[in-house]
Amino acid sequence: MTTNKIIFTTTKSVLTSLDDVFGKTTMQKSTTDNIGSTIKSDNTTARQENSTNMILALNLDEENINRLLKIENTFEAEALTPITVYLILLMITGVVGNTIVLYIYKFRFKRSTSRIFILSLAAFDLITCILGMPYHILDMLYPYLFVWDTLCKVLSFALTFTILASIFILDLIAIDRYRKICRPFKKQLSGIGSKIMSWVIVLIAIISAIPMLLIYGTAEVPTARNPNITGRECYVSDDYIESYFPLIYDAFTFLIFIVSVFILVGFYSKVGVTIWKRRKFNESSHESKRSGSSQSTPNTSIIQLNVITDEAKRGSPMLVHYGKNKEGGNVQIFDSNSLVTAPKDSPLPYRSTTSDPKKERKNRRVMRLMSEPSSTEHDSSIMDHGSSRSHKSSHRHHVTKKEKRTLRITGMLFVITIIFIISFLPYLCIQIVNGLNDEFWDEMSISEIILFNLLMRTYFINSMINPIIYWFLDHKFKEEVIRLFNDMRNCKATTRFGRKSFHS
Repeated sequence: MTTNKIIFTTTKSVLTSLDDVFGKTTMQKSTTDNIGSTIKSDNTTARQENSTNMILALNLDEENINRLLKIENTFEAEALTPITVYLILLMITGVVGNTIVLYIYKFRFKRSTSRIFILSLAAFDLITCILGMPYHILDMLYPYLFVWDTLCKVLSFALTFTILASIFILDLIAIDRYRKICRPFKKQLSGIGSKIMSWVIVLIAIISAIPMLLIYGTAEVPTARNPNITGRECYVSDDYIESYFPLIYDAFTFLIFIVSVFILVGFYSKVGVTIWKRRKFNESSHESKRSGSSQSTPNTSIIQLNVITDEAKRGSPMLVHYGKNKEGGNVQIFDSNSLVTAPKDSPLPYRSTTSDPKKERKNRRVMRLMSEPSSTEHDSSIMDHGSSRSHKSSHRHHVTKKEKRTLRITGMLFVITIIFIISFLPYLCIQIVNGLNDEFWDEMSISEIILFNLLMRTYFINSMINPIIYWFLDHKFKEEVIRLFNDMRNCKATTRFGRKSFHS
């Protein structure tokens, strides 16, 4: 009975002085601590303490609850200020950088599949900077006062769409790089085909992100220091908080990420092995030429087919074939296949070792490549000698430069893919732990909340860092950016000079 009187007396005194309590945050905190110490000093149970807090919460009017929510919202927003500033810097840098990428690759680069994919990736990153980052900035500025339900749904949908679209476009880039380097004689994706595939990816990403319009919304959330006072945040809406649908959708997005990682690792591994084998073959061929083992004469053209075929993977030796080209010079072909089949009118002494129609067509393509070495567009290394040395030397330089740029673009896109995967891992790990433990965020201190909020947003670094990667790894992009700023500076100087002359 004595304990109940103490509880009632303490509660009454707190309610009568509530205006003074809300006037000063520190006074409110000390009063709450005194209540807890008083109750605990009389050996009351946890159940009695919770009932007292419920009495306090139920007797607060709406005005005082709003005051307390503002106090708690300001406290947590100020704690998350470093992350807010970090996102603002990423947003500004990403908007500027991706805008430059879109302009340079759109208006100053020739058409190619890699150009279209880079433009698509930059467009998705720009949408992330314009919509996704402001969504998280608002979420940290109003951790308990996010009351805009429609805005929450739209921004959550937009962010999920750009993330899924970026994952899909990276998968498509890996497949395209694999076909260009490992299967150069197969049918390649054209410029129109790459545009169509990019729009298909946009459609698939939109469909995959539509559930976010249903799942997310403003939801009640208890404040960190006063669990009985609830605010509003942009999270899984109250209608689906007890449903398995959000968990199923999280598992679906996690599965997309895992499958994409396997696709990226598989294709880029094959690309890396192929490039390594080509370099080994080039080094061995150069060494054989230095040692004088090459049978080429001053009128010999050497065509090296840098194709690692299935026969070569099984250990078939590299064969050297000789013949005459249309210009009368000797032709020397390094091929990883068995002896190919020559057409009936071909002067080359080839023997047929296969009756497969697909290999026959491939062999005819090889023969056309061999008989017209000056018109080839494939990834081959050409060395020419003789009377037309200067013309063939310039053509050899052109092909070598093209091959080097292909490898450079492949390496650049591979670096972008690796950074994307690494930056996403902290977010996925936190989401998994949060799904397994409902009290994951409730058990954290302020410093831990700041740290985990930062880790959950590490994937935003992709939208900022991609233009920087283009700057350092794509020399042509760097040259065009410098030329763009020089043109802008010259145009500005010309405008000033024109105004000066006009006034004079």
